Amino acid sequence: MKKLCIVTGVLLLLSVSLLPAAPLRSYSDDDIKQLIADAPGAESYPQASAIVLLKQVHIQYNEDFSAVTDEHLVVKILQDRARSRFGDQKRRYNEENDSIVLIKAVTHLTDGTIIPVEEKAINDITPAFLANAAIYSNVRQRVISFSGIAPGVTVELKLRKYSSAPEEGEEVFIGGTQLFQFDEPILYKEHSLTVPASVEIKYTYQNEGLEYVRSEGEGTVTHSWYVEHSPQIIEELFMPRMIKVAPRLIYSDASDWSGIGDWFAEKFYSHVVTDGKIKKKAKELSKGAKSRKDKITNISLFVIEEIRDVGERSLPLGLAGYEPHDADEVLVNRYGDWRDKAVLLVSLLKAAGVEAYPSFVHRSSPELAEKHPTLKQFDAILVHIPDFDGEPLWVDTFSDHCFFGYFPDGQASQALLVRDDGCNIIPTLETTPTFNHSNSKVEIYLKPNGDVEGSIACELAGYFDWRTRSRLKEATPKKVEQYFHTSANSIGEGSVNQEYKTSDLTNLTEPVRVAQSFHTPELAIVEGDMMVFHTPSVPFSFANVPVALGQEMRQYNFELNSKLLLETEGYIYLPDGYKAVYVAEPFTIENEYGSWSASYTINEAGDAIHYQSAVTLTDTSIDPEEYLEFKQSYDHFNKPKNTLILLERE
Repeated sequence: MKKLCIVTGVLLLLSVSLLPAAPLRSYSDDDIKQLIADAPGAESYPQASAIVLLKQVHIQYNEDFSAVTDEHLVVKILQDRARSRFGDQKRRYNEENDSIVLIKAVTHLTDGTIIPVEEKAINDITPAFLANAAIYSNVRQRVISFSGIAPGVTVELKLRKYSSAPEEGEEVFIGGTQLFQFDEPILYKEHSLTVPASVEIKYTYQNEGLEYVRSEGEGTVTHSWYVEHSPQIIEELFMPRMIKVAPRLIYSDASDWSGIGDWFAEKFYSHVVTDGKIKKKAKELSKGAKSRKDKITNISLFVIEEIRDVGERSLPLGLAGYEPHDADEVLVNRYGDWRDKAVLLVSLLKAAGVEAYPSFVHRSSPELAEKHPTLKQFDAILVHIPDFDGEPLWVDTFSDHCFFGYFPDGQASQALLVRDDGCNIIPTLETTPTFNHSNSKVEIYLKPNGDVEGSIACELAGYFDWRTRSRLKEATPKKVEQYFHTSANSIGEGSVNQEYKTSDLTNLTEPVRVAQSFHTPELAIVEGDMMVFHTPSVPFSFANVPVALGQEMRQYNFELNSKLLLETEGYIYLPDGYKAVYVAEPFTIENEYGSWSASYTINEAGDAIHYQSAVTLTDTSIDPEEYLEFKQSYDHFNKPKNTLILLERE
């Protein structure tokens, strides 16, 4: 109890001595009542679950670089589905440096009644994904659960976070990023930053719609960025990630990347270990390797597969700090976040005589604002190996759902590579269509009554390998069985699976192979002496182009992770007593987005038809004005006449 009183006393003193400067706009209780009274209803936003009436964040840095962050949030609930999203407000923080004070948490009912959040509904907990990761116990989560959540009510939250000053001599960089639009409408959002007048803040923003105001106080400068009436982003299939669509603020006080690189290098490389347990493990993993390439593969896969992932997306990079734990401690614990898995892999590789470096990337591949250096522009750390069998290699230590050497997120982006003697910005891997290959072999046996016996075998690489493993690798045998029953059924009504098999999806050095045989009744239509047949498409979702063919118009770009190549080759064996009298005409479409082709050939004996089709996509981001032309290429490729075969009884 005595310790609790002391802590509370400290917070009270802080709240007096570190009162933040005012944000651009201030809202009294009466202002909030009026804001709620004037708020639009669900009829104004039929696709929204809630309206963010107000979102303000104001950060004040003091001369010693301690900081106070004030947040004010007001959200009107429109639909029941908003309960889970806004009813529990969660704020993560690092308790080694931060403390949170709840100023106000209430629900405004439609009749004007105000219901405060109950004391028992305010809790500080360890996030569930960190329950078995003791070394990250400094990461905590404040959970505030509002009562009375229903359509028409409004929740209001005010928080203040105190962040302690850095240790004496510790270099400090002020920087951040912020999005000003998301998938609910926003009436007003403001992000303000107050710094000592001696601190020069540079800022930029990506995408349009952001306003800026600069004001000066006594020895301080306040920078305020804001938007008014920010429209809801209506999500579309295969649209760019939110970070590429919403107005995005980037600010920094750093003059160049080298200072930030040196700062991180000092923290990172002091925890690289190459002796003791690390040296022993590197030797063990290298044993039996036939080449340097095999040695790198074995070591990397150990970190990917055997070191448990912590917070790939749940624990934002930097929340628990940027300094990793000692590599041998990570090895013993057998779990790690981005920094800890990176320091372990770099240590093991270095102990085995392999050069490797941590590299900051953003998995959504937004444009890097090179003139505004801040680590807040990144959300992941990959390990870069300059020489892997003569080529550079990027290792995503969380990529346990794809073939080794491929990483699904962050391709073709700019990365900050940090050496112990400097840093530089380099491009990450940009894969080619042949790297992302779906290759399908099909055999179809037509029966005189129109029934079909068939088989499909696919070999999948790159993007398609990742999609397959993500879908099936950790699925239970029952779920896998259900998937293949569903895929067989998609070929035609009454179609049934006969047999299916996959390669070892846990082996990340073996390409993914999937095969299935099926029986489909009356897939061909028999009409008198004629039989009409359309070649079915490959039924596996993970082996096909991810394209929203039903969408006529788009608001946002159609965006793919990678350039793609899909090839299908098959034989259709004719039933006894029938001959082919028509097969689809061959065609080829080529444009700036890619190419589409198909051809059918009757063999010399006249008892089988060989067909081939190929789709190559070389443009990974197609804007709305181009989308219709792109879609037309696909529509032509999928026309029924391009899969038509007519047979006649002899």
